[in-house]
Amino acid sequence: MPGKHKILRLFAIDVTAEAVGVAIAAPPSEGEANAELCRYLSKVLEVKKSDVILEKGGKSRDKVVKISVSATPDEILEKLKKEASS
Repeated sequence: MPGKHKILRLFAIDVTAEAVGVAIAAPPSEGEANAELCRYLSKVLEVKKSDVILEKGGKSRDKVVKISVSATPDEILEKLKKEASS
C-alpha cells in the first residue's frame, strides 16, 4: 500500500572487499527495500542517509551503492565486517 511503511529486517551476512551480502527479510515493494538498504548502510557506517546512494541495480539482486564520506575503503569494510559478525 502506498504511504504505509513496512518494517524490513536487514542483516549483513557476508563481507568481502568486493561485495557485501545482505539478507532482507521482506520482498521488494515499490522501492522500499532499496530505500531500507540505504538507511541500513547509513546506520551501520554512521553516515548521513544522503551519503548513501543506490547507483545501479534498483530492480536487480546485485546493486552498486555509492558512499560519499571521507573514510577509507578499509574503514568502511571494517564497519561492515563488525556488523556481519554481530
